[in-house]
Parts: sequence; structure tokens; C-alpha cells
Amino acid sequence: MFHNETLFSHDRLALFGFGLFETLLITAAGPLFVDLHWQRMNKGADLLGLDLPAKHEWVKLVQKYIEETPSSFPYALRVTLSGGSPLNQLPSQVLFLKRALPYTSDQYRLGIRLHLLPSPRNELSPLVSIKSTNYLENILAKEEAMKNGAEEGLWLNTKGHISEGTMSNLFFIKNETLFTPSLASGCLPGTRRQLILNLACSLQIPICEGFYPFSNLLSADEIFMTNALMGVMPVRQVDDFPFSIAPLGTKNSGMRRLELAYNEIKNAPLPIS
Repeated sequence: MFHNETLFSHDRLALFGFGLFETLLITAAGPLFVDLHWQRMNKGADLLGLDLPAKHEWVKLVQKYIEETPSSFPYALRVTLSGGSPLNQLPSQVLFLKRALPYTSDQYRLGIRLHLLPSPRNELSPLVSIKSTNYLENILAKEEAMKNGAEEGLWLNTKGHISEGTMSNLFFIKNETLFTPSLASGCLPGTRRQLILNLACSLQIPICEGFYPFSNLLSADEIFMTNALMGVMPVRQVDDFPFSIAPLGTKNSGMRRLELAYNEIKNAPLPIS
């Protein structure tokens, strides 16, 4: 296991897309929610048979990279664990790449548009439970959504149940209850998905995780998406079906209450470890 700036041509990441990645939100306070990101990468490493540094070593690598490559905050940092090459005695590598945040203040105020994707998400695939670098399906689906005038695509699974976005988890609110697809529906166990469920509990918002047909989504009061970079992103439209977006800070909006609570923990000082 080592950190290197160059990916070797015989690394399984280069050959087969064999690896894992996490995208961290980096603020002036440091990398956010690193425990959740390391835990998910560790679960994926177990599934793929890869060696991952212990959490404290992984965090030190992240912090060292942040310190040695100063940038204006906030930004996104992708941490990749390559598959290495056991046949060539090449261990897995940890690779870093930073980029700007892709979301705008108007999107948080007005919401984004979703496009229902024509191909299903295979909920039985082992890849849906890990953050795999084998990401071509997601990229093609995102491009399909953008061709149809949407910022994000929405997958149903093979049974016709709502699953997830191409790069995000889905939530909807109906009659003051928060709904989200079960992990068994084929959605990634997102770090922000877990945080939003925790926050809903603390705000005493009822939660249902289950299997929902597309028609349930169309009758929702509010819809929003989550991922590590977007946080809580409202949805204003699903194809030709519009949804009302509560103004920022609206207290009787479940989505805006969760957004406010999330932003509070996101902006809180990080614990000293």
C-alpha cells in the first residue's frame, strides 16, 4: 500500500476499473465526515479483497495531501484505492484528485430537474453496495439525463421500484413523513443518506425505508437528493411533473428543516482527534 501520483499501466484500476473511491468535501475546518467515508471504503475493500490503510493512517494521508496542495475552500477531494496487481506484486495505491464543487446557489434555491432513466438499476449486482471505480454505467446515465434537459437521472430497479440517482440518493416527503428507498432496492449506502436519516430521527420526523413505485414519487409533497458534495438538493421537476420548492429557511418544510440541520453539522467545528 502506498501513495503515488502515477497509476501504473498494469494496475487493475487502469485495466478493469477495479478499485474504490470516496469523494470528500473539504472545508476550512478540514475533511468532513471522514469516519463515514473510511467505513464505506473499508467495506468495499473487504468485498474486493483489497488492503486499506487503518483509519488513522488513511486520515493522515488525506490531511497530508490537503496541507501540501493548498486550495481555496470548499472543494471536492476524490480519494481512490486502486486494485493493484497481485500477479506483478504491485500493491494497491491511494490516489488523490481535487476539483471544484459543481453546484450553484440557484440550484439550492430553485431545485434541479430529474429525468427518469430508461434502463433499470440492477439491485442484485454486488457493485450497488460499494463505491466502485467501475463507474461507466453511472456516467452514461448522467449523460442521458443531461441530454434530456435534467441535472440528474433517476433509476428504477428491475422490479420497477425507485432506486437512486446516478450520483445521489433520493428522499421524498409525504404527509410530513420522510421516505427513502431501502438499500435492498439497489441504492448506494450514501454517507449523507445516513446523516439525513440520523437528523430526521433527532428532529422527530417519521422515517420509512422501503420499496416504492414511481407513482409514489409523483404524489410526494417534496423531493430532494443527497450526496457528499450537494448535501441536500431540492428537486423542482421529474421529467414533466413539477414540484413546489419551499423558500430557503421555511420552517414548515421538512426538506428545509433537514437542510438547515445538515448545514449546522456541516459547518460545526470538527472534533479534535
